[in-house]
Amino acid sequence: MPDTGSPTQARPSILGVLRTPRWLLFGLLAIALAVGMVFLGVWQLHRYQLRASINDRIDRHAAAAPVAGTDRILPAGRSPSDTDEYLRVRLIGRYDPAHQMLARVRTVNGNVGYEILTPLRRADGTAVLVDRGWLPPADPDGAADPKVPAAPGGEVTVVGQVRLPESGGSGPTRRNGHVEVRRIDPRLLASAVPYPIAGGYVTATSQTPALSPRFVPIPIDHQNAAMNLSYILQWWLFSGMALVGFVLLMRWESRKRAGLAAPGDRSHGARSAGPAARGGSRLPEDEPGHGSGRARGESRLPEDTAPSSRPGLPDAEPPAAPRPVGTRRRRNESRLPEDNVATAAPAVPDRSSRLPEDHPGTH
Repeated sequence: MPDTGSPTQARPSILGVLRTPRWLLFGLLAIALAVGMVFLGVWQLHRYQLRASINDRIDRHAAAAPVAGTDRILPAGRSPSDTDEYLRVRLIGRYDPAHQMLARVRTVNGNVGYEILTPLRRADGTAVLVDRGWLPPADPDGAADPKVPAAPGGEVTVVGQVRLPESGGSGPTRRNGHVEVRRIDPRLLASAVPYPIAGGYVTATSQTPALSPRFVPIPIDHQNAAMNLSYILQWWLFSGMALVGFVLLMRWESRKRAGLAAPGDRSHGARSAGPAARGGSRLPEDEPGHGSGRARGESRLPEDTAPSSRPGLPDAEPPAAPRPVGTRRRRNESRLPEDNVATAAPAVPDRSSRLPEDHPGTH
């Protein structure tokens, strides 16, 4: 009985596929990709936790009362701690407009301009850089410096939020008689003032006397932690897809090696298998009672046919003698009228060849 490739005769073996060097290499690659994407998801998880903690700190400090006595929070020459970032503080001192600085190419609400940094000297002789606010450039092209409102004289009280120094900064440059910077890092700006300054700075939210209305307050933006959360889900989903996809490929390969069609290829396999898949090919000699005749559809050669009756052509071999009654005729054998013994009509003499003297009564 022919082998039809049924599951009972050839069962797929995934472990057998995995033992081959090529698929073993594919498996190691899939595992490496999955592990790498898991680590990327973990890294995004840490980023999400960091940004979420920053947002919590912003909200917590915004709801708290300002803290006085900033010597510990904003020490000279040192940066504030991370936990003190965005803390609301109250500073008392005197502005030093002679050493005022401009931070250029600063974006607020989608507009590019300048932030004005003015040192506020405390009673102990140290100073804190106060970001009084944002100003647009003097011309639409942004080439001209802004017109900065004068700092109030005498003692002032500033309420603002502690900010950490920005990374990637460089030393100050002098332009048009004042100092300009790109990144606000008071540690790099200490050489531009003749007294010690704190390592952090303060963005002013209110002041006594009041700030000029021309200043735009510097906003404190929340971090986009939801973006990191979506990255976490994506990386971990990709990791699972890599492993599941590899297992499905191994299963498909094992079924192919076992001679089984894939679940989606069953109809195609049945059609391509032909008669063999539907019970095996049946030849004419397999039929009961069939003799040794010609197979169905076998080509017939000219010598198998009756002699030609067309005039002008040489006669072939004489026709075969009539088959005795009761014998079996071969399939597809030419059946001529003279072969039919039962229905053969008696021979009729050819009247056209008889002479008059052959007819009775003509003498």
